[in-house]
Amino acid sequence: MLASVFAAFSAKKSDKPNIVFILCDDMGYGDLGCYGQKYIETPNIDRMASEGMRFTQAYSGSPVSAPSRACIMTGQHTGHGEVRGNKEYWRDSGEVRYGVNTDYAIVGQHPYDPNRVILPEIMKENGYTTGMFGKWAGGYEGSVSTPDKRGIDEFFGYICQFQAHLYYPNFLNRYSSLLGDTATIRVTLEENIKYPMWGAGYALRPQYSADLIHEAAIDWLDRQSGDKLFFGFFTYTLPHAELVQPEDSLLNYYRERLGETGVFNGSYGGRYNPVTHTHAQFAAMIARLDNYVGEILKKLKEKGLDENTIVIFSSDNGPHEEGGADPGFFGRDGKLKGIKRSCHEGGIRIPFIVRWPGHVSVAVNDHQLAFYDILPTFCDLIGVNHIERYG
Repeated sequence: MLASVFAAFSAKKSDKPNIVFILCDDMGYGDLGCYGQKYIETPNIDRMASEGMRFTQAYSGSPVSAPSRACIMTGQHTGHGEVRGNKEYWRDSGEVRYGVNTDYAIVGQHPYDPNRVILPEIMKENGYTTGMFGKWAGGYEGSVSTPDKRGIDEFFGYICQFQAHLYYPNFLNRYSSLLGDTATIRVTLEENIKYPMWGAGYALRPQYSADLIHEAAIDWLDRQSGDKLFFGFFTYTLPHAELVQPEDSLLNYYRERLGETGVFNGSYGGRYNPVTHTHAQFAAMIARLDNYVGEILKKLKEKGLDENTIVIFSSDNGPHEEGGADPGFFGRDGKLKGIKRSCHEGGIRIPFIVRWPGHVSVAVNDHQLAFYDILPTFCDLIGVNHIERYG
């Protein structure tokens, strides 16, 4: 298990940590400064790596999203797991479709097996407050596997990962026991729906989902007092899918740095609007994510939770080329063969950084691990024999 490589772990076995797992979407092995990226500045994640352990042979669970995340949630590889692909269900039709869809009311992915315990349920059963913010991808709306049914106290983000291709969507999903929700609900983004989803006017939509999700995650983190252990699973959608974000100084910085490079003419079937400066857009999305990580670490420090919180940063698979993204320009695969959807190294080797002051040594580690190692490692961290208890 992964815990065995943490140098100080065995000496402090009785200490149960808080856990924050930051999982981004489609970030390649070479997209961060600490993994050799030359064009994009990632000072917060780089600092996290310099204060913790950076793994050089970490692998996702799959070269695509839903099955890769299922490996984290279940501790099973895809040969044993229920979720083996990005299988999508259409509302009220009973149909299953892959790839291009025209029905924007698509509701989500194939559910996790309700008879198979998943990671948030284990954490909750063992005394942890649980929060998940970002992409769910573990079952469609109303299915047997939604956040409210799977051990999560608070959720905000996308139930459906196909909807998560858009950063200015019509709605997001929420479940909050604190607010009295009895099921996962839709939250309509009232300012967004005033403008079209495609073509002229889309740029006027003001409610940027990545920022909204991060704000909810920080608010949840801010409400953790340290009196009760917590598990936060922050499944950010950056830098996946459409290359779009607020027009701000961060984006302008990369426009100036990278020049007017990259044009994408749009894809109606994929719901990607046309965009210029695609290289700057992508770089700024990674930098925006880096800012999020910095704010998470700062919040933990402010609240005095830094020493007893293990923070992990990773990505669900290799780099994508959707919506105008250009892996070759950035050398995003770390000079590895293959990208997302490929089982070559570039499609499945991912950044993986672990920070836990006083418990995890500052080191670069070539230990081989994959996403199905995470659940048993977390069980080890909290003193649970997962084989005896959960099978």
